[in-house]
Formats: sequence, C-alpha cells, structure tokens
Amino acid sequence: MQEPGPGILRTNTKLRWKDDFICYFEVEKGGMVDLDSLYMFMYHWFGKEQYTHWQTFDNKIEDFYLHRIRPDGVQENLIWWRAGRRINKYIYYFCKMDWQNFGSKETEIEYNGKKVKTHKLGIVLRAWWWVQYDPYNEWEKTFLGKITKWFYTYLLDDEMENHKDKCREIARRQENELKQFFEMNTNVPMPRSFFPEEGYKWDRPKPRPEDFEHMRRAPDAKI
Repeated sequence: MQEPGPGILRTNTKLRWKDDFICYFEVEKGGMVDLDSLYMFMYHWFGKEQYTHWQTFDNKIEDFYLHRIRPDGVQENLIWWRAGRRINKYIYYFCKMDWQNFGSKETEIEYNGKKVKTHKLGIVLRAWWWVQYDPYNEWEKTFLGKITKWFYTYLLDDEMENHKDKCREIARRQENELKQFFEMNTNVPMPRSFFPEEGYKWDRPKPRPEDFEHMRRAPDAKI
C-alpha cells in the first residue's frame, strides 16, 4: 500500500474532494516523428516547469515503460509519466500523462536535401491534471481537521480558484507546446521551441544583417 503524499489520488471518499480535477486533453499524431526527440522533448518540458516524480521528488518521472518490437521490426510503446510541483505545504499540482505509440517503424527520409532517420507511426499522448489540497492530510491530524473541508471551500475559496486557473494554464501550455512539436495548430501563438518540429526538422536560421553589424562593433574588431 502506498503512503499518502503528493501525486497519490485519494481513494477515501471523505478525502477525495481534496483531489480537484482540472482538465484532460489528448494529442494524436500519425506520420513522421522522431521518437527519441519526442521523448527528450517531454522530459525537457517537465524539467523546465520544475516538475518532479510524485514519490521520489527527482527528475525520474517515469512510472512505467513498455517497449516491444515485433519480428517485422514494428515497434510499440506504452509509457506512464507521473509528476507534480509543490506550490506550498498545502497545495500541489499533479499531472498524469500516458503515451501510446503503435505501428512505429524506423525509416529514412529526405529533408532539405539531406537524408534523416525518423519513425513512421501513430501516437497518442493523454494528460490529466489536478490541484491537490493538503497532500499529506496534515489537517486531519489537527483540531481544525474537523472543519477542513469548510475551511478550504469557504475561507480559501478565492485562493483555490486562483490555483485552479494557474494549473489549467500550465496544462494548456503543455498541450500547445506538444502541438507545436507536431506542427499542429495551437490555441495561442507560440515561440519556437528549442527542439525541432517533429524531431528532425532542423532548419538553420538565415543570418541577419544586424548580426554582422554586431560583429563589426565587437570590442576586439579592428577599426
């Protein structure tokens, strides 16, 4: 039996209200995607947002990994990520993300006049988000524990709504950045990610005239 703590969804019906479900989304893609780059992209995303494993509180957020290759070379993966971020002693944002890809096969294609290795596949990423209140159930150990729900739902109503909005915004950002990786339409304009689109489209930006001006103004430049 797992000890209660951040990231554990409570089964006790009297305490279940503390795990406030925020939203769910899924992103589905078929076509050419580099799996290794996608994997690193999502790990980078959780690290960038300072999310850690719900139990060990390190960057090893993976709870389950299935990798299977059929005799014909077709690959299947099933991956579970469980991560969260402690906001304060009584507030915790928790994300459950499942990755499933099927019919994946390594291939080589031509992009910008060069041959690049990638995968032809079908993939679905699903994410669920919660705001958890009193993740360690510490209020239950105090006298005020008898009025915990009233305290949270009445006295802290505005703050709870604020945390719901913040958590929902993080989930929306995760969805949009993932769609940007897959070259899908996003809900809001997005700056270009450090990772290339679909994991292999490395487009080197063309130099701008001002870049050369900066070089000529360098302190060690000969005048």
